[in-house]
Amino acid sequence: MARHQVQEAAVHAFDAQLATGPQPVPAVAALDGIAEFIGISHGTAGPWPHEPARIGLHAAEGKSWLIGVTESGPHLIDGQHETDADLHGSASNLLLALHGRLPLDNLRSEGDRATLENLVNWSDRR
Repeated sequence: MARHQVQEAAVHAFDAQLATGPQPVPAVAALDGIAEFIGISHGTAGPWPHEPARIGLHAAEGKSWLIGVTESGPHLIDGQHETDADLHGSASNLLLALHGRLPLDNLRSEGDRATLENLVNWSDRR
């Protein structure tokens, strides 16, 4: 519970800062927030309503996640595998994009753009 509250506070702090100029989410909180988002938010989102895909998230701070999304839901994949789409940026920008606070254009993307848009707009998770 406390872990989730830290992530919520970080994202909502960004929302509050929009009036005066946002500051990035601290890297430690953002890195944990991405992992928590994948495991909790997407982990409870239900079946992936699109074609199965592998999506890579790559933080500039050196951490990466490979997510498989299928009709049975999302899961983390170990090791290196080919992806359908990848998203690269600072941990802060990745986290904020996953929460719909920054557009994907603030990040570097590779591969199928529609797959990335489906990931951040996965309506069942909201």
